[in-house]
Amino acid sequence: MPLYKVEAINLKSSKFGEADKLITLFTRTKGKLKAVARSACKAASTFGGRLEPLAYNSLLLAKGRNLDFLSQAQTVESFHAIREKEKPLKAGLYMAKLIDSYLDEGMIEPDLFLLLLESLRSLKSGVMPQLVTRIFDIRFADIEGFLPFDQFVGEARDFVGGAISGKISTAGVSKMSIREVDRVLMPCLCDHLGKDIRIWKSQ
Repeated sequence: MPLYKVEAINLKSSKFGEADKLITLFTRTKGKLKAVARSACKAASTFGGRLEPLAYNSLLLAKGRNLDFLSQAQTVESFHAIREKEKPLKAGLYMAKLIDSYLDEGMIEPDLFLLLLESLRSLKSGVMPQLVTRIFDIRFADIEGFLPFDQFVGEARDFVGGAISGKISTAGVSKMSIREVDRVLMPCLCDHLGKDIRIWKSQ
């Protein structure tokens, strides 16, 4: 089977058969894809935590007929610190789930890849998870072309503009601005994805 290399962020993983894992990956160059990690559930597996959701790895994959197979994985950047606290973990999993729900396999979205990576780095650096997910939502909608910017007013409009430009002081964002962003933007996100994603933030 031909081999190829990619850098990928794990969106989710699940048991596949008796001892394998099926990993959903988001890559910068090939979009979303799925790969099987053989014997990953066994205690002697060499993959370790590199198969967990939100891990960012350099992967060597073997092309298969229906599914590709993971041959090697090396950590590019560790986000283990996110997994150690409940709120950052929930925020990271929310963003990964949104990306996974939105993307079809093979759909290449380099701007979304960078957005997810930057958002995970923000969580890792200690930025408030509530702010990280709102900025992520705003920039996601902007990248995909359905951000209703004209519907925001006052402080919320300034917050949205700052999130888009990357020039935002997270310390100065009020709870009222966050609530207003949710009020305007969340219905648009739900419509665009075709499902009610509001519950994901509370899970």
